[in-house]
Amino acid sequence: MRGPRIDATRLDLSGFEAWLRSQLQGSKLAAVVTVILQIVRALFSQNTELRQRILARRVKPPSERLSAVERQLAFLFAVPDNDIRPAARNARRDAQSSDDASKRTTRHSGGRQPLPPHIAVIEVPNDVPAEDRICPVCKIEMTTSHRRCVRTLNVIPAKLVVECRIDEVVACPKCDAMACALAPPGVLDGGLLGTTLIAECLANKILDGMPVERQALHFRRQGAPISPSTLGRAMGALLDRLMPLAAQIQSRLKQCDRIQMDSTGLRVLDATSPTGTWRDTLWVFIGDGRWVNFAALRSGDSQSLEDCMRGIDADTYQCDGTSTINFVERKWHRCRPGCHAHSRRKLVEAARCGDLRALEPLRTYAALFKIEADATRERVDADTRRKRREAHSAPLLENLREWVTQIAPDVEPKSPLGQAVTYLQRQWMRLNLFMLDGEIELTNNRSERELRPWVRGQHTWLFVGDQANAERWAAGFSVLHSAIAHGVNPRAYLHAVVGKLVAGHSLKRLSELLPDEMLRTHPEIADPLRATATSPSKPHADTRAA
Repeated sequence: MRGPRIDATRLDLSGFEAWLRSQLQGSKLAAVVTVILQIVRALFSQNTELRQRILARRVKPPSERLSAVERQLAFLFAVPDNDIRPAARNARRDAQSSDDASKRTTRHSGGRQPLPPHIAVIEVPNDVPAEDRICPVCKIEMTTSHRRCVRTLNVIPAKLVVECRIDEVVACPKCDAMACALAPPGVLDGGLLGTTLIAECLANKILDGMPVERQALHFRRQGAPISPSTLGRAMGALLDRLMPLAAQIQSRLKQCDRIQMDSTGLRVLDATSPTGTWRDTLWVFIGDGRWVNFAALRSGDSQSLEDCMRGIDADTYQCDGTSTINFVERKWHRCRPGCHAHSRRKLVEAARCGDLRALEPLRTYAALFKIEADATRERVDADTRRKRREAHSAPLLENLREWVTQIAPDVEPKSPLGQAVTYLQRQWMRLNLFMLDGEIELTNNRSERELRPWVRGQHTWLFVGDQANAERWAAGFSVLHSAIAHGVNPRAYLHAVVGKLVAGHSLKRLSELLPDEMLRTHPEIADPLRATATSPSKPHADTRAA
């Protein structure tokens, strides 16, 4: 008699027990044993899959480097060193030594670093007390021999002040004619909050993720009666003034040759929605590494994105493996490079689930990313980078392709390693496009880093008020992030631009307020953090993610 077909997810234990008792009364012991073994295998397979899912959901270590993944595997699964093939041990030792060597080359030398020259210096005299100025031997007063300078970095706490403007009124002594001094322009006519305070609060939210409510609470602790609604309206009015400048950045983006792009979710309040919120799609576009443009789209479908990108005439559009931008290849017939960070990330997830077969391609990726890191550190041009890729990266890609071809028949498609292999197979043509041009990035990490401040801030402000507010905040992020990409101090740039806009700068000359022009005419707003960084025109700085 043939036993029933076993499905571990829909197993009726009561029915199975009744069937088992009926079979044990006869001479069908072999069929009973077969059914029991089928149940054990099904439960074991299901248990293994659930364990892998749980392991994949654990808190990930802060680094995805190969050495960190190997240490995690050794800790979680107790993999003895002698269970790994000698070649694998040598490869791991070589990769770790190369990582240590790269750290030694980029680490600052020992000792205290010099303080930046743009910080104001305040001299604080420190004289010898009168009782110590008498020589213990000669019993006379000692004179000053020299003074030594000891530099200490300190801070003067911010202090709220009330500006009392004294408007003069003049009158004619012979008639009733009078005249009053005109009020200087501001963000809000007759408003309580000053321009500098509003601009500083806007920078705090965009750059540091501080919500409006928390900043208003900070002011109230200092005795200033500022409500969140008042501060929010003032910041919204300032964003309205920045929107034409953001439109100028978008026009510059349309002239770029290479675009990087990525997206994330954005919750918007919507009274008509059953849940009270609507989920927008926030896209970021980076043109030639210098122009950063954010766009909040009501819909996340492909047609909405195509309408938003209409007018951009770039040669390459780099993104992850999403199908939303397939129109770039099918309709526009343009080049769409892939992202090796996404493919590597899936291999890391497979390794964290305990599949040691993922370590071999991870070592290949370690060597591939090291080639890019060396070229970035040496600041080579695009043609030299392309030649290095042809000489050193091409063999590594061939090894990766051979590994995918050999292991594909032996992995489950739905397993973590199977998903990584499937991603490599589907995206292989796009992943190889970086070999054609030295200007194409190896990964799409740059756009992910541009989205990180927004995502970090969203943990505190949760949502925006409506679609108009979403578009205004996207404009504010575009202005400040483009300033950062040009090597401009974003706070100093915001204060300078807001001052000019409030003073009545002509909208016909908005191009003069773009980051590149402001840096040329106001070199004092340069960002000290970018003083030793790679030039913005060669933004190959994403290799650190590996």
